[in-house]
Amino acid sequence: MKNKQALALLFTANAISGFAQGVSMLAIPWYFAQQGLSSRFNLLYAAVTFLTLFWGLYAGTLVDRFPRKGVFLGTNLLEGSLVLGIAALGFWQGELQWFLVMGVFAITLFGYQIHYPNLYAFAQEITLAKNYQKVTSLLEIVGQSTNVGAGFLAALLLEGVSWQQTLTLGSLDIPLSIQIPRWTIWEIFALDGATYFISSALIALIRYVPTSQLEVELGSILKRVRTGLHFLQQNRYILLFGLLTYSVFVVVLVELHAVAPLYITNHLREGGHVFGSMEVLYALGALSAGIGLRWLFRNRQAVQGIMLLMGLAVFSLGILAVTQSVIIFLGAGLLIGFSNSGVRILRVAYLFEHVPNNIIGRTNSVFSVANILCRVSFILLFSNAYFNRDSNSAYAYAIMALFVLLALLGLLFTHYGPSSHKREERLSSSAAGRMRPRPTFRRRPSSRASG
Repeated sequence: MKNKQALALLFTANAISGFAQGVSMLAIPWYFAQQGLSSRFNLLYAAVTFLTLFWGLYAGTLVDRFPRKGVFLGTNLLEGSLVLGIAALGFWQGELQWFLVMGVFAITLFGYQIHYPNLYAFAQEITLAKNYQKVTSLLEIVGQSTNVGAGFLAALLLEGVSWQQTLTLGSLDIPLSIQIPRWTIWEIFALDGATYFISSALIALIRYVPTSQLEVELGSILKRVRTGLHFLQQNRYILLFGLLTYSVFVVVLVELHAVAPLYITNHLREGGHVFGSMEVLYALGALSAGIGLRWLFRNRQAVQGIMLLMGLAVFSLGILAVTQSVIIFLGAGLLIGFSNSGVRILRVAYLFEHVPNNIIGRTNSVFSVANILCRVSFILLFSNAYFNRDSNSAYAYAIMALFVLLALLGLLFTHYGPSSHKREERLSSSAAGRMRPRPTFRRRPSSRASG
């Protein structure tokens, strides 16, 4: 595979930073839940998510304008410095105010808005078209393997471990003990911040040759945003496909940060170990999709595979709305993880094939805007005190299942309805061929100068 070493370094750097990020992003909502501040957290989560709406549009122009390696280095160093600074305050004062804890959550959310579009654009830039699905599967495998580890570690650090047992061998008693103290939130942040710098060191080593030379638009931010919008206007099927297939990802983020802590605490009456275990099983399901998806859907079109996986998500979310079982909750987490990861693999590979690399950051930013608006709406809805009482959080799962079902029906109509799918794809291909920024442009650096 071309640029194999570059891809290996990219995957490794992403895994290292993602591991500690995963622990922090699990610890923060659980911290607020344990403080009895879940409603406050959800309102703040909605506010921060809404602010990322504007940043996401700008981030897409940065991804398409500057070398992707440079974008990674700049954002990692900035985010790592901010998170380590907040951790240092915790060590100095022996505590952290809730707004500083929320600050780390906001920093990470803002980072996601440029990290993932840049990650996928970089992977597309250094990958041959025939390897798109293989690379997106590998990205998912690496990312979800990281999440499995993050979930295990979060389960240990959020509650701590105190285990004692005596092993008897004949007349000899051997005491066995495992003691893992619960970490403070600032100790978790210190681990998180340090991994940004380790990731940056690996990214600095990347050397690569772009698989194709496409012009990079140098016009104003507004003109560059309009270029992305124009491409989607000319390719309506890609626009609808990109919006509708984001539905599972929308509800997964809302569930993880806004609904699951309430569901576990108020509906299941369980603790942080269930929260951590849910994340592990979700990641195992996602990992299974990364490993087996290409074989499972080898005889199906990408869009058909996505429809089946969205149906699986509807079933999994719906079953949680009508049950009260830890086993079912964890099993549904496994299925939701498989569905979300599978949809993402097929979706990203499809977009790689139909969207030119010099514009993919901006098109993804448009999809991200819709994602953010939906997430803000759900978070505000679930911030209502009604969902914080007794078992009412179960109704949130019913609402999310209905949302994914409506998106699935929309995708079915778009794909099989009066507007021909194949005609839209022909339009996409011809438009992609014509698509060249008219304002001033330069070529993206080629060969090892990019390193």
